[in-house]
Amino acid sequence: MSVVSAGGRLPMPRDQRGSLRMEPRHMRARGRYAHSDVGVGDPFLPRFSAIASEGVKIPMQRDEWGEDTTVVTGVTSEHSYSGEEKKVYEPPVGRVVGRRCSRLFWILCSSLIGLAAVISAPAMCILPFLASHILGGEQFPISCQVDCQGSLLLVVIKTILLIVAIWALYWRHSLADMPRLYVARVSLVMFVLFILFAFWLFYIVRIFIERYQQYTYVISFATSLLDALLFIHYISFIILEIRRLRKEFVVTIVRDPDGESRTMPLGYMSIQEAAVEILLFYESTFPSYNMLLDKARQSAQQMRSGVPGGAAGFKMYDLEGLGPNQPISEVNARALMEAAARRRIAGYNELIQEEMDFSRRLQKRKYRLKIAAEDAFAHMQGIADSQQGTANGKQNVANQMDSMTAAQNVFTWIMRPMNKYLKTMRMQQKFNSESITRHIEKCLSMKVDHRTFLQRYFSDRFPEKDIVTESKWSIVSDSQSSANIQHGITFLLRSHNKADNNGVQLLCTVSTLPFINLTEQSRASISKFALKISNESSV
Repeated sequence: MSVVSAGGRLPMPRDQRGSLRMEPRHMRARGRYAHSDVGVGDPFLPRFSAIASEGVKIPMQRDEWGEDTTVVTGVTSEHSYSGEEKKVYEPPVGRVVGRRCSRLFWILCSSLIGLAAVISAPAMCILPFLASHILGGEQFPISCQVDCQGSLLLVVIKTILLIVAIWALYWRHSLADMPRLYVARVSLVMFVLFILFAFWLFYIVRIFIERYQQYTYVISFATSLLDALLFIHYISFIILEIRRLRKEFVVTIVRDPDGESRTMPLGYMSIQEAAVEILLFYESTFPSYNMLLDKARQSAQQMRSGVPGGAAGFKMYDLEGLGPNQPISEVNARALMEAAARRRIAGYNELIQEEMDFSRRLQKRKYRLKIAAEDAFAHMQGIADSQQGTANGKQNVANQMDSMTAAQNVFTWIMRPMNKYLKTMRMQQKFNSESITRHIEKCLSMKVDHRTFLQRYFSDRFPEKDIVTESKWSIVSDSQSSANIQHGITFLLRSHNKADNNGVQLLCTVSTLPFINLTEQSRASISKFALKISNESSV
């Protein structure tokens, strides 16, 4: 038999409780629930410590001293069950040398294959001239007539077109470093390598070994190679770019922990490609996650409910001594969850009141900042209008010298409401006094309105201070990241950045777009009016 005790405290014997009940100095304020002995400042589900439980034990003076404890049968182990968040997946390490070397090796190999594809056709045309110059014109006679010269010009034009096509499609900065191979791209590269090997093999056998003396055959080999490479480039453009443009799926993105949600359409692609598209969509459209504000509000809710730190749990006592290896049963787990839910569900009134108070306080400080900024900008605009009668040469110098002074005056005017607003939103670290003054100076020099100035601080996206060179994320999925997306697949994108996205997770659920069965209904039968007249009708 196991005993479940809230907070892990054992009830005292009756004689000791009777003596304490008569002394006021031993009395303490009771908790929120009248049937609970948990104090206001005590956590409802404190962390269990097996070492601390081995302290001084109260001797059992009577057999019925623990009659008012909660008894749940079926559990024979001693554990501490808590709502504390545990890390299931270890965060990935930084840049791994092997991964970085593999990326450089792939870039080097693809560059060499692309260079070989570009210079293969010109090399086929030039090698007979070099062989004729080295070995003599008798062994490799070269004769190029008018049709041969036209074909040679066509080889030059196709080579230039191939260079431009490769530059336009492949010569660009990579958007992401994927965890697995890009199957479509690797297949195309291997196919190009096979084409080059086959053409060079036939070229060496036919031209150099069998000694074909007509130069037209060489030009035809080079032209055929360029045609094949151009067709492969066209196919790669269809597979890598055009195929994903057709929207076949819709993905629902939910950000953890604040629950911000968006949806976006996707084409046919792999999970890792979809993850890259989702992260680009997240960086461009999602509002910034205010981690400090979220943690501050969660801490306030935990302190109000009497559960600081979020490590609340029940302590299970093994009274039968069967060992700690027995898992908790389903009945006892349900009892634990119901007990915790009963204590938390009654706090919705306080949560609603706190949300309303925060919204009211935020709106009050926001409008105070608006009024202060409007007055400051109007005052500076009046001073600027009064100084328009000066000379043009002196006016330019005065504007250059007084821009910082005017910005400092405006900042002094709005400093107090700005500080209160930023403190409420927990954005003091994002905007310091120097950045605010520079922004005021820029707005005054461009003669923009105060609402344009305040949009920087009222926006749901934080301005980037520095250029972000790399954003670290990981994919958590049951399927391989190189597998194609399909209906019902769910994966998680976990952020490992130390900036604003610290601790952010994106839960992505993919669903297929339905087939649209569109029919046309004619309005001819609807627009017609038929009047039926019988013998009894009066017209």
